[in-house]
Amino acid sequence: MQFAEKGDAPAVDQALQVLEIAPGPPQPEILRDLRSAEPNLVDADQRLQALYQALQQHVDTPDPGLAQRDLHDVLAMPRYAGLSSGPSLAERIIGGILNGIRRFLSWLGVGNLHLNVPLWIWFVLAGLVILSIILWPIRGAITLGGRQARPTTGPTPAPPSLNFFAEADRMATAGDYVGAVRALAGGVAVRLSGERAWDRSPDTVRELFSRADQPEALRPLLRSFEEASYGNRPLDQAGYARAAEAALRFRKAA
Repeated sequence: MQFAEKGDAPAVDQALQVLEIAPGPPQPEILRDLRSAEPNLVDADQRLQALYQALQQHVDTPDPGLAQRDLHDVLAMPRYAGLSSGPSLAERIIGGILNGIRRFLSWLGVGNLHLNVPLWIWFVLAGLVILSIILWPIRGAITLGGRQARPTTGPTPAPPSLNFFAEADRMATAGDYVGAVRALAGGVAVRLSGERAWDRSPDTVRELFSRADQPEALRPLLRSFEEASYGNRPLDQAGYARAAEAALRFRKAA
């Protein structure tokens, strides 16, 4: 504006651009002065100076304590009593629950009943309903003392032990030599280390076979088992026959 008042005509357009893209509320009076056929530079300059001075002023108080007391005095007036006398959060929650119950009773057609039930009873009933909704999905996981009472029906009979050698014969007849050699290895392991050695022992098949009095006699069976199980190599009838011959001594004992 100072350049425009000195005769710089393009400065008016520059001032218009600045005012149009400036953030904050628009200044229609100043824009009107600049957009007129003959721009009123004096009035626009005065308005800009007043705007600048207003923006430089800071709203402050020399005595914050006095201002705080004045604020409390204003809020203590009767017209503002509703700001501090409203219901508490708990009262609003209970009121919302009661309103829901009233609407539900009205929907059932019993809305005209006047039940003189104390407020705390409604609160307890609502709490029980909420707890039942929460606990119902997890009822199966909650037990007394970590145990669940069950009727005693006698000891559960142990499953019969698998006849590994018969299973090996069945698989070999069907042409499944890989499964058959695994069954042979299981039968020998059971004979060497007990009933549950095959499915519960942490030892490998090689370690289980090492407990035999002549472990080298089991090498054909061990080799066929490791090639089929670990190497994923197919096993033919001749290879299975050598493995079955190595397990023959344990099969007779079984």
